[in-house]
Amino acid sequence: MLIKFWGVRGSIPTPIRTEQVSAKIKQALSLVKGVDLENEEAVNAFVEGLPFEVRGTYGGNTACVEVRSEETVIILDAGSGVRDLGLAMLKGPISEGEGTVHFLISHTHWDHIQGFPYFVPALIEGNLIRLYSPKEDLAQNFITQQMDQDMFPIRLEAMGADIEFVRLAGQNADIGGVTVSHKLMRHPGGSYAYRLESSGKILVYASDAEYPKLNQTNIQPYIDFFSNADTLIFDAMYTFSEAVAKIGWGHGAAYVGVDMAVKAGVKRLILFHHEPTYDDEKFREILEKSKTYFSLVREDVDLEILVAAEGLELEV
Repeated sequence: MLIKFWGVRGSIPTPIRTEQVSAKIKQALSLVKGVDLENEEAVNAFVEGLPFEVRGTYGGNTACVEVRSEETVIILDAGSGVRDLGLAMLKGPISEGEGTVHFLISHTHWDHIQGFPYFVPALIEGNLIRLYSPKEDLAQNFITQQMDQDMFPIRLEAMGADIEFVRLAGQNADIGGVTVSHKLMRHPGGSYAYRLESSGKILVYASDAEYPKLNQTNIQPYIDFFSNADTLIFDAMYTFSEAVAKIGWGHGAAYVGVDMAVKAGVKRLILFHHEPTYDDEKFREILEKSKTYFSLVREDVDLEILVAAEGLELEV
């Protein structure tokens, strides 16, 4: 499986601000030493050598992750990042109205569905768009709330593609050769984590979940669901102290993700669903502290830790 991140924020889209851009420029200029600024190759090499949080950004779109397994395309959540994904997909069968796209929707809070009305492949006649969820009222949420004409000018029924809603009633489903299972997580209104298995590889997507009781009895069901995942995409919206202060808000913390990944034998942990008030420097700090914490609790296991960034592509 190949994955690509198109939206990594939680709650609300977070465009980078002018003062943040200015701060990046100032920081970059402070690092210019012995660089021939009239030499394009030298300038390019300098920029590429800058820390990621200086030369780039982790992104501001809400949750959307593309998963490809051979010819099957599965999209995890339809936050604002799905607009850019849809535009990137306008080639091949999809542009001709001959494509199929599967969506796994964790829940219908706005930051996880708000991009769907702008998903251009859904406007093209002939394409098949399937949206999956264990929720009984997924279609109702899309139609009567987000795409009612009081809220958006185009009703769901007016989109050109064939749009189907599929309830995941059983524990396991086959989606284009990918085995998908789900688990209800602790989140206001409920949210579902998904476990995708294909060709011996395992991807777990666990956005919008909190773990207020970290004793073994309470966390074991989650450990079992995450077990032996090659990649775990984990809601790490808050610092640990913030997560404790905001119990009931439905989000996790990086340290909790590290603990669970270690216990579950996960190979790669990706911190996801970022707090809107955090800037790129904060994510660097969270990553460094998470790696330091892992070095203290590693229990003779290896774990790659990453912070989700828009444009990040990985093979599971």
